[in-house]
Amino acid sequence: MIQYKTLDTFYNHQGFNPHQHIEKFVSDEDYNVLLEQFPDDKLFKDEKPHTRKHNQRPHVRRFMCVTTQKESPYFDNFIVNVNDLPFVWQTLIAELQSKEYKEWICDILQINDFKLRFDFHRTQRGLDVSPHVDSVGKYASHLFYFMPKGWKEEYGGRTIFYKDKMIPEMNPEIKNFKNSMSYPVTGNCSLLFKNVPEGWHGVTEVKSDKLHRQLFNVIILK
Repeated sequence: MIQYKTLDTFYNHQGFNPHQHIEKFVSDEDYNVLLEQFPDDKLFKDEKPHTRKHNQRPHVRRFMCVTTQKESPYFDNFIVNVNDLPFVWQTLIAELQSKEYKEWICDILQINDFKLRFDFHRTQRGLDVSPHVDSVGKYASHLFYFMPKGWKEEYGGRTIFYKDKMIPEMNPEIKNFKNSMSYPVTGNCSLLFKNVPEGWHGVTEVKSDKLHRQLFNVIILK
């Protein structure tokens, strides 16, 4: 299912999170089955936090997660059993817990060990993720894009990286950065990025009337 890649440009983005956009990390055949069997919306719950650190805008979406260790009580309402997922998703999650994936991640991130949580997001029209830096307990995120059939790049929902913040406040908006960069989200692609102290990133506004942004996120934790 997984096709490991050498990430030659991961650390080549000065001022941005170290990252690399990866084509076909999952074989096309398996990707198509995973997309067709993306978990049913009934497994998701609305995530509508009232506040966010530093008075940043809350990140609103449909959310669920699979975890193999004790998590913050915050996640209790969103945790699902891996056995409730379609078998093809159980298979992918098992491969992502393999020795091969662990060694690949440790080599790229230059770490010795980590824990995993598996998050699923669905985001509807008009929603985005405001610029933020991840918590210190996170090493990295490995995003797998599963945009529904018919999704176009102009529908937004891109992961976007920022640098050169022009204000001292910790709740900036897009206009408060001099530079940004993002990548396509359509097709069989993923994006691995490392958490760093000035690693500002977010998600561009979703602009599709009928289709939701669909994402599978491997959270790599300390």
